[in-house]
Amino acid sequence: MKEHVTHPSRGVHQVSNTPNGRTTSLLSDVLDALTKTDLPLSAYDILRCVSHPDRRRVAPPTIYRALEKLIADGLVGRLESRNAFVRIRTGDPSRLVYCICDRCGAAQAVETTSSCQQIDSAAETLGFQVRHRVMEVQGVCAQCSTCPSFSSALQRPQQNDLPTRAPK
Repeated sequence: MKEHVTHPSRGVHQVSNTPNGRTTSLLSDVLDALTKTDLPLSAYDILRCVSHPDRRRVAPPTIYRALEKLIADGLVGRLESRNAFVRIRTGDPSRLVYCICDRCGAAQAVETTSSCQQIDSAAETLGFQVRHRVMEVQGVCAQCSTCPSFSSALQRPQQNDLPTRAPK
């Protein structure tokens, strides 16, 4: 089965119209904030991005409600380990595995059906019904791993490392 890499923070989807024009505007603003960055954003980061001095102040619960709606619509994903949010583009967000870089904080999503099927099958052998999967992988992204400062940091011993031999 071929896996598909998606970039959570890229792409634009149309936000559905709601009777309350302000809500649609807020949903659009939240989506725009997540689309403009490659980094996961906390709800408070999003709040700072969508707050405008010439408009009425947006309260944190309003941001959380907007995020809940966007997650339900499959437009935003939540990184559980970071308590942060990313923009996603996929038909089935439940098949995403988030790859989170420990160095730069960027998050990319890999869409996988085979891993999800294996997890669901293993859970089923226990009689467990899967409602929600959290699949996050932490490591170093391709860009950071090719950075010269990263490769030299790997070669340098850390302060806490013990010597393998006693000095002569």
